[in-house]
Amino acid sequence: MIVFLSIIIIAIFALIVYLRIKLPKIKGSIGEKRVAFSLSFLPEDKYVVINDILLKSGNISCQIDHIVISIYGIFVIETKTYKGWIYGNTNKQYWTQNIWGNKYQLYNPIWQNDKHIKFLKMILSDNQYPIYPAIVFLNTSSIRLTGDGDCVLHKNKLRSYISKYRNILMSIEDCKRIANFLLNHNITDRKERKAHIHYVKQSARKKEIMADNGRCPRCGGILIQRHGRYGTFWGCSNYPNCKFTK
Repeated sequence: MIVFLSIIIIAIFALIVYLRIKLPKIKGSIGEKRVAFSLSFLPEDKYVVINDILLKSGNISCQIDHIVISIYGIFVIETKTYKGWIYGNTNKQYWTQNIWGNKYQLYNPIWQNDKHIKFLKMILSDNQYPIYPAIVFLNTSSIRLTGDGDCVLHKNKLRSYISKYRNILMSIEDCKRIANFLLNHNITDRKERKAHIHYVKQSARKKEIMADNGRCPRCGGILIQRHGRYGTFWGCSNYPNCKFTK
């Protein structure tokens, strides 16, 4: 009986550890599916939707949650499942997540999405159509930003944000041609997708180590202690050309 109970306890403990590791990925996947479902209601004669696409150029890869190619332009959409209150400055590298008084840093999703847009422009080298950003928060109670944060939205505002663009720039055939080009370059191999995730984590870790050692992870400058309206922080010595802060 004691052995049986010990096995059950070990199994429960292993399940808890497994869920802690996998839960962020599961939440992210569910969040992306919710946004994909919402986007599926866009009229098919005006919009083409691509979900969860991984593109690669040389040794650099980029995973994009959603791309909407429309007769009005292209939308690159990033999905976030953070809870609590989110606040920050759209021009700062990090924002703050507040969950009942516990504060955590998160990388500015506008900057993250901007990298995705630049990568997409490189892939679509002959693209002449505008690319619009959209960052969708699913579970956040409140978003308070300073600066230009019009592209940061709750999920129920996404379709209205997309629909406000009404200047026709291309035909639906052009949309499908761009979509087919991207889908033909989409990486579906599981090993390559795992390698991308490993690369992203490794890159983030390298940047953390640089910052911890007093070097700017964006341009390699020296981090200098400064005093601002909200207290002490570390800023890049190459300011204003580089606006990295810690």
